Amino acid sequence: MTGRTVIFVQGAAPGALRAAGACALAAVAMDQRVDVFLTGPAVAAVVAAHDGEADEPAGLLQQARREGARLVACSASVVEQKVALGEAEAALDAVVGWPTILEWSRGVVDRFSF
Repeated sequence: MTGRTVIFVQGAAPGALRAAGACALAAVAMDQRVDVFLTGPAVAAVVAAHDGEADEPAGLLQQARREGARLVACSASVVEQKVALGEAEAALDAVVGWPTILEWSRGVVDRFSF
C-alpha cells in the first residue's frame, strides 16, 4: 500500500453517503489503506446497507469494505442510534471508542469528512 486515507462520515444524507463511498472506492483503487469512521446517523445507515444493493447511497461504503476499506463505528453512536451490537459487528470491521478513533487516525494527512 502506498498511503492512508481517513474518511469521517457523520450524516445519513444520500449525497454525503454517496460522496463518502465514492471517495473510499477511489482511495482503495489507488492502493491506499482506507479507514472510514462512522458516527451519528451514518452508523445506522451503513449497517442497514450491509445486505443491500451497492447502488444505495450507504451501499457504496459496503462495496468499499468488500474492496478493502475498513468500516469503523463509534461505540457511543451505536448506542445512541439504537443499532444492535451484533448487527453492527456483522456489518462493520470494528466498533470502538473515541480514544481508538483518534489513535487509528493519528498522523494521516489525507482526511475527508462527509
